[in-house]
Amino acid sequence: MKTYITLIILGLAVAVGCDMTGPHKTGTSQTTAIKAVSTRGQVVYRDKDGGFYGILTDNGGQYEPSNLAAQYKSDGLHVVFTGQLDTMRLGSHRWGNPVEIASIGLQK
Repeated sequence: MKTYITLIILGLAVAVGCDMTGPHKTGTSQTTAIKAVSTRGQVVYRDKDGGFYGILTDNGGQYEPSNLAAQYKSDGLHVVFTGQLDTMRLGSHRWGNPVEIASIGLQK
């Protein structure tokens, strides 16, 4: 009998806990998944899906910029940039986090 009551209580706790989680319950949405990023790294060329440029940060992060200017599309170029990061999806090449660059310059 104690086992049956324990299972009921555990089941209720799980059901209530599950009902309180997730974006639709906590008030978060896709629009809040956009956050500012400011970091430095190296532009890398990846020969996948026809080729693309990404940025590999100094701390190991991988970003797929949607608007990398032509003058920065050079494999091995060290840059510093700021932008808007979308934490809810992968980039189109499934290599890194998609980022829209706001400003970019050469790393000093």
